[in-house]
Amino acid sequence: MSQFLYSLTLVFVFLASANTEITADTSPSYSKNHKIFVKTACNSTTYPDKCYKSLSSYSSTIKSDPIKLCTTALKLNVNSAKEAASVISKLLKKSQKSAAGRKNKMLPEKLILRDCLEEMRDTIVELKQAITEMKTLRDGDSVPEHMTNVRTWVSAALTDEGTCTDGFEEIKVNKETKKKVTKVVEELATTTSNTLALIKNLSY
Repeated sequence: MSQFLYSLTLVFVFLASANTEITADTSPSYSKNHKIFVKTACNSTTYPDKCYKSLSSYSSTIKSDPIKLCTTALKLNVNSAKEAASVISKLLKKSQKSAAGRKNKMLPEKLILRDCLEEMRDTIVELKQAITEMKTLRDGDSVPEHMTNVRTWVSAALTDEGTCTDGFEEIKVNKETKKKVTKVVEELATTTSNTLALIKNLSY
């Protein structure tokens, strides 16, 4: 009986060892291939390091699917746009509060922040429209038309981001406010630029 248990133990040890080897040989390999796919795609963007850093953690979901890659980039882009809008909204509220009680309540800074916030809201809408268009690419109908629409929406978002920061160059405002807005919007613009590059490289 003890000999039987000993033999059974050896079988389990062997199976466990074999399973470990299989797991080690396959799973990391698949994961590595998916990350290589993402890295290769990001190498074609304006800011490849930033692109890979933001998308590599989603490689297991993206796999080697270019549509999933672009859709993921767009969703992350929307999050960045929302974050930028939040920062600008808080600055606008602060500006409105400081303007309260003054004779000229419509200060230039307040107007620029309001316009910039509107541009960010437009950016969010445009990126979401691009995501909606991306969902139709697998249907097989009018693919070139949908691809054109996706690129148009993302290009419009990038233009809106530039319009926001342009306003701060034209009129003198609080330096700290300008610094915060410029930083968050430029960060968003790099993300949008990368997203657009990935989409332009999507061949159909």
